[in-house]
Amino acid sequence: MYGHIFHTVQRPEPRLLEAFARLPTATISDAMGRHGALNMSIRPLYENISMTGCALTVLCFPGDNIMTHRALQMIQPGDVLVIDDGDHDTGCFGHKSAMLARSRGGTGAVMNGSIRDARELRADRFPIFCRGVSPRAPQKNTPGSINVPVTLGGIVIQPGDILVGDDDGVVVVPLASAEEILAKAQARDAQEQKGPAKSGELPLDPAGARLDLDRLLEGKVVHHHDLVDWGPGRR
Repeated sequence: MYGHIFHTVQRPEPRLLEAFARLPTATISDAMGRHGALNMSIRPLYENISMTGCALTVLCFPGDNIMTHRALQMIQPGDVLVIDDGDHDTGCFGHKSAMLARSRGGTGAVMNGSIRDARELRADRFPIFCRGVSPRAPQKNTPGSINVPVTLGGIVIQPGDILVGDDDGVVVVPLASAEEILAKAQARDAQEQKGPAKSGELPLDPAGARLDLDRLLEGKVVHHHDLVDWGPGRR
């Protein structure tokens, strides 16, 4: 859907962003039943990265970032630019754009395309999650849309959704379910933070229960107790 700019979007309350910022992405994804995480094609640009914000979505014509520049004029404090570029080989976002976003209160950028000015972006540590890096410049001719649903990393992202990013990647929290997901994620995080794991203790499953491996494997494996010779020619 090209050629549309929507200016009025339901936004998360600041307290929600603050609360999600204290949680790891893995914990949030667990609270959503293993859902919500962008796939591994979209990765952090640098290590020790942290990002939380409200989705300001940008649908670009492939290889053209004119709408990203327009969205930079619309950023509000706490916004994350979410850019559906459609051209993975073009550097659709660079250092000057990142510094402008930061100056207006933007907290990061997530895109299914590539960035350029990688060295400067890493040095200034503006949170960016992208597919790759390319020196190739985009065009600025064909309009796309702003604040429409976009698809990144296998997830449909609505304007106003909450994005959380760290070294593991990015999770998307639908705004309509944010309160429920936050409560589940906080409860799971509290379990994880009770203390260091005992030696030999298995991690919790995403529902917060200890894994009963004997029950989970019952009827699915055959147990052998005799010594087996796995020498050459044996399988």
